[in-house]
Amino acid sequence: MLRPLGILEQEIMDILWKKKEGSVRDVFEELKNGKSIAYTTVLTVMNRLAAKGCLKRKADGNAFIYQPAQTQDKFLSGIIKKFLTGLSKDFGKELVARQFAEGIESLDPKIARELLKISKK
Repeated sequence: MLRPLGILEQEIMDILWKKKEGSVRDVFEELKNGKSIAYTTVLTVMNRLAAKGCLKRKADGNAFIYQPAQTQDKFLSGIIKKFLTGLSKDFGKELVARQFAEGIESLDPKIARELLKISKK
C-alpha cells in the first residue's frame, strides 16, 4: 500500500541516495553483484525513474550521470503525506488522528516523545 516504487526501482534509488550520483554502469555494477540482471534493464528503469521525476540526469559525454531529484527523507515525507491525505479523505481526519494517537501510545516512550516533538514543527 505504501510502496510507491517497484523493487528494482527502490534498489536503484537506494544506491543513488547512498552514492549521491552515478551512471547506469555504476548502478549496474552494484546491482549485478547480488543478482542476475541485464544492463539494458537497469538503463530502462533509470530512464523511467527520470521520467517520473525521481532522478535528474545530466549529459556526460555519450552517457548520463543520474542524481536523486530529492533526498530520501523528502521523498519518503512526500509519500507519507500523500498517503495520510488519502486516508483522511477516505475515512475522515478524526479516525486517522485517533489511530495515529493509539499507535504512538504503543511505542517506546522515548520514540513517542520524538514523534510528538517533530509533529509540532
